[in-house]
Amino acid sequence: MSSNSPVLRRLKQAVAPVIAFTVMAYFIFHSVEGERGLLTYWSMQDRVTEIATVLDETTERRKALEQHVLSLRATHLDPDLLDERARAMLNAAHPDDLIIFHHDGYSDVITASIDAK
Repeated sequence: MSSNSPVLRRLKQAVAPVIAFTVMAYFIFHSVEGERGLLTYWSMQDRVTEIATVLDETTERRKALEQHVLSLRATHLDPDLLDERARAMLNAAHPDDLIIFHHDGYSDVITASIDAK
């Protein structure tokens, strides 16, 4: 077989495009699937959205708790809130109260005052 055979010539001509194609395929694959690829970027964006939602919910919950604590301070005591908390902690009720039990997992007892007239 001589070095000028058409098969060897075609193989020599095909080596560069095959190597270039392999390198391009490698980089394209890792730009999509890699540690810092598009799929990872999109999943991180979804995660950021979820975390922002949790942050908003937590902030709202914190504001509600801060308002609740502010209502229980000695300088500004809400009598209704104090009565509600005392009854819940002591597990007691006034004889004129109507007690409604929730069977869907709530542990607190909701009481409603009824005027006895």
